[in-house]
Amino acid sequence: MRSNANFDQATTARTHRRPRDVVAQWCRRFQHSCRERGLRLTAQRLAVYRVLASDASHPSVDAVFEAVRREMPTVSFATVYRVLESLEMKGLVRRVSTTAGVARYDANVAPHHHFVCRSCGRMVDGDDGTIARIPLPLVGPRGFTAEELDIRILGLCGTCQRPRQSGRRANDQQQN
Repeated sequence: MRSNANFDQATTARTHRRPRDVVAQWCRRFQHSCRERGLRLTAQRLAVYRVLASDASHPSVDAVFEAVRREMPTVSFATVYRVLESLEMKGLVRRVSTTAGVARYDANVAPHHHFVCRSCGRMVDGDDGTIARIPLPLVGPRGFTAEELDIRILGLCGTCQRPRQSGRRANDQQQN
């Protein structure tokens, strides 16, 4: 199995780049949000956020570190990790769990769900408006109060389905 960092880099290069105008808008919003929260806007914070805003593949810490290091060669892994933790605690980025147990990060903090491929780990945002319509806080059984929704929909992406479908067709032809 490929590591998530390799997956993030490979898939980002193919399909997961956000348009530059969207990235610029998100970065402006991020700068404003930092000021509102009293969070100093450092070059490292902005670089980490820019990587997340640019990359819709939900990169791992390793992938974020590699991307930031291309821009800031002296940045340490510990710095990138601490920046991600602080941005998550301030609600400026979102930590997303994966089936492999590796934390991945998302600059899109608006309510949305994730489609996750069980085979390759690809993660894609989904937003049909359903999540945004669920009122929070949500009262559950035995007095439980839900404050946040984290919905992952697990399955197989189109790329990983192709080999299985080809194999099924071959098996069907052999049985006939």
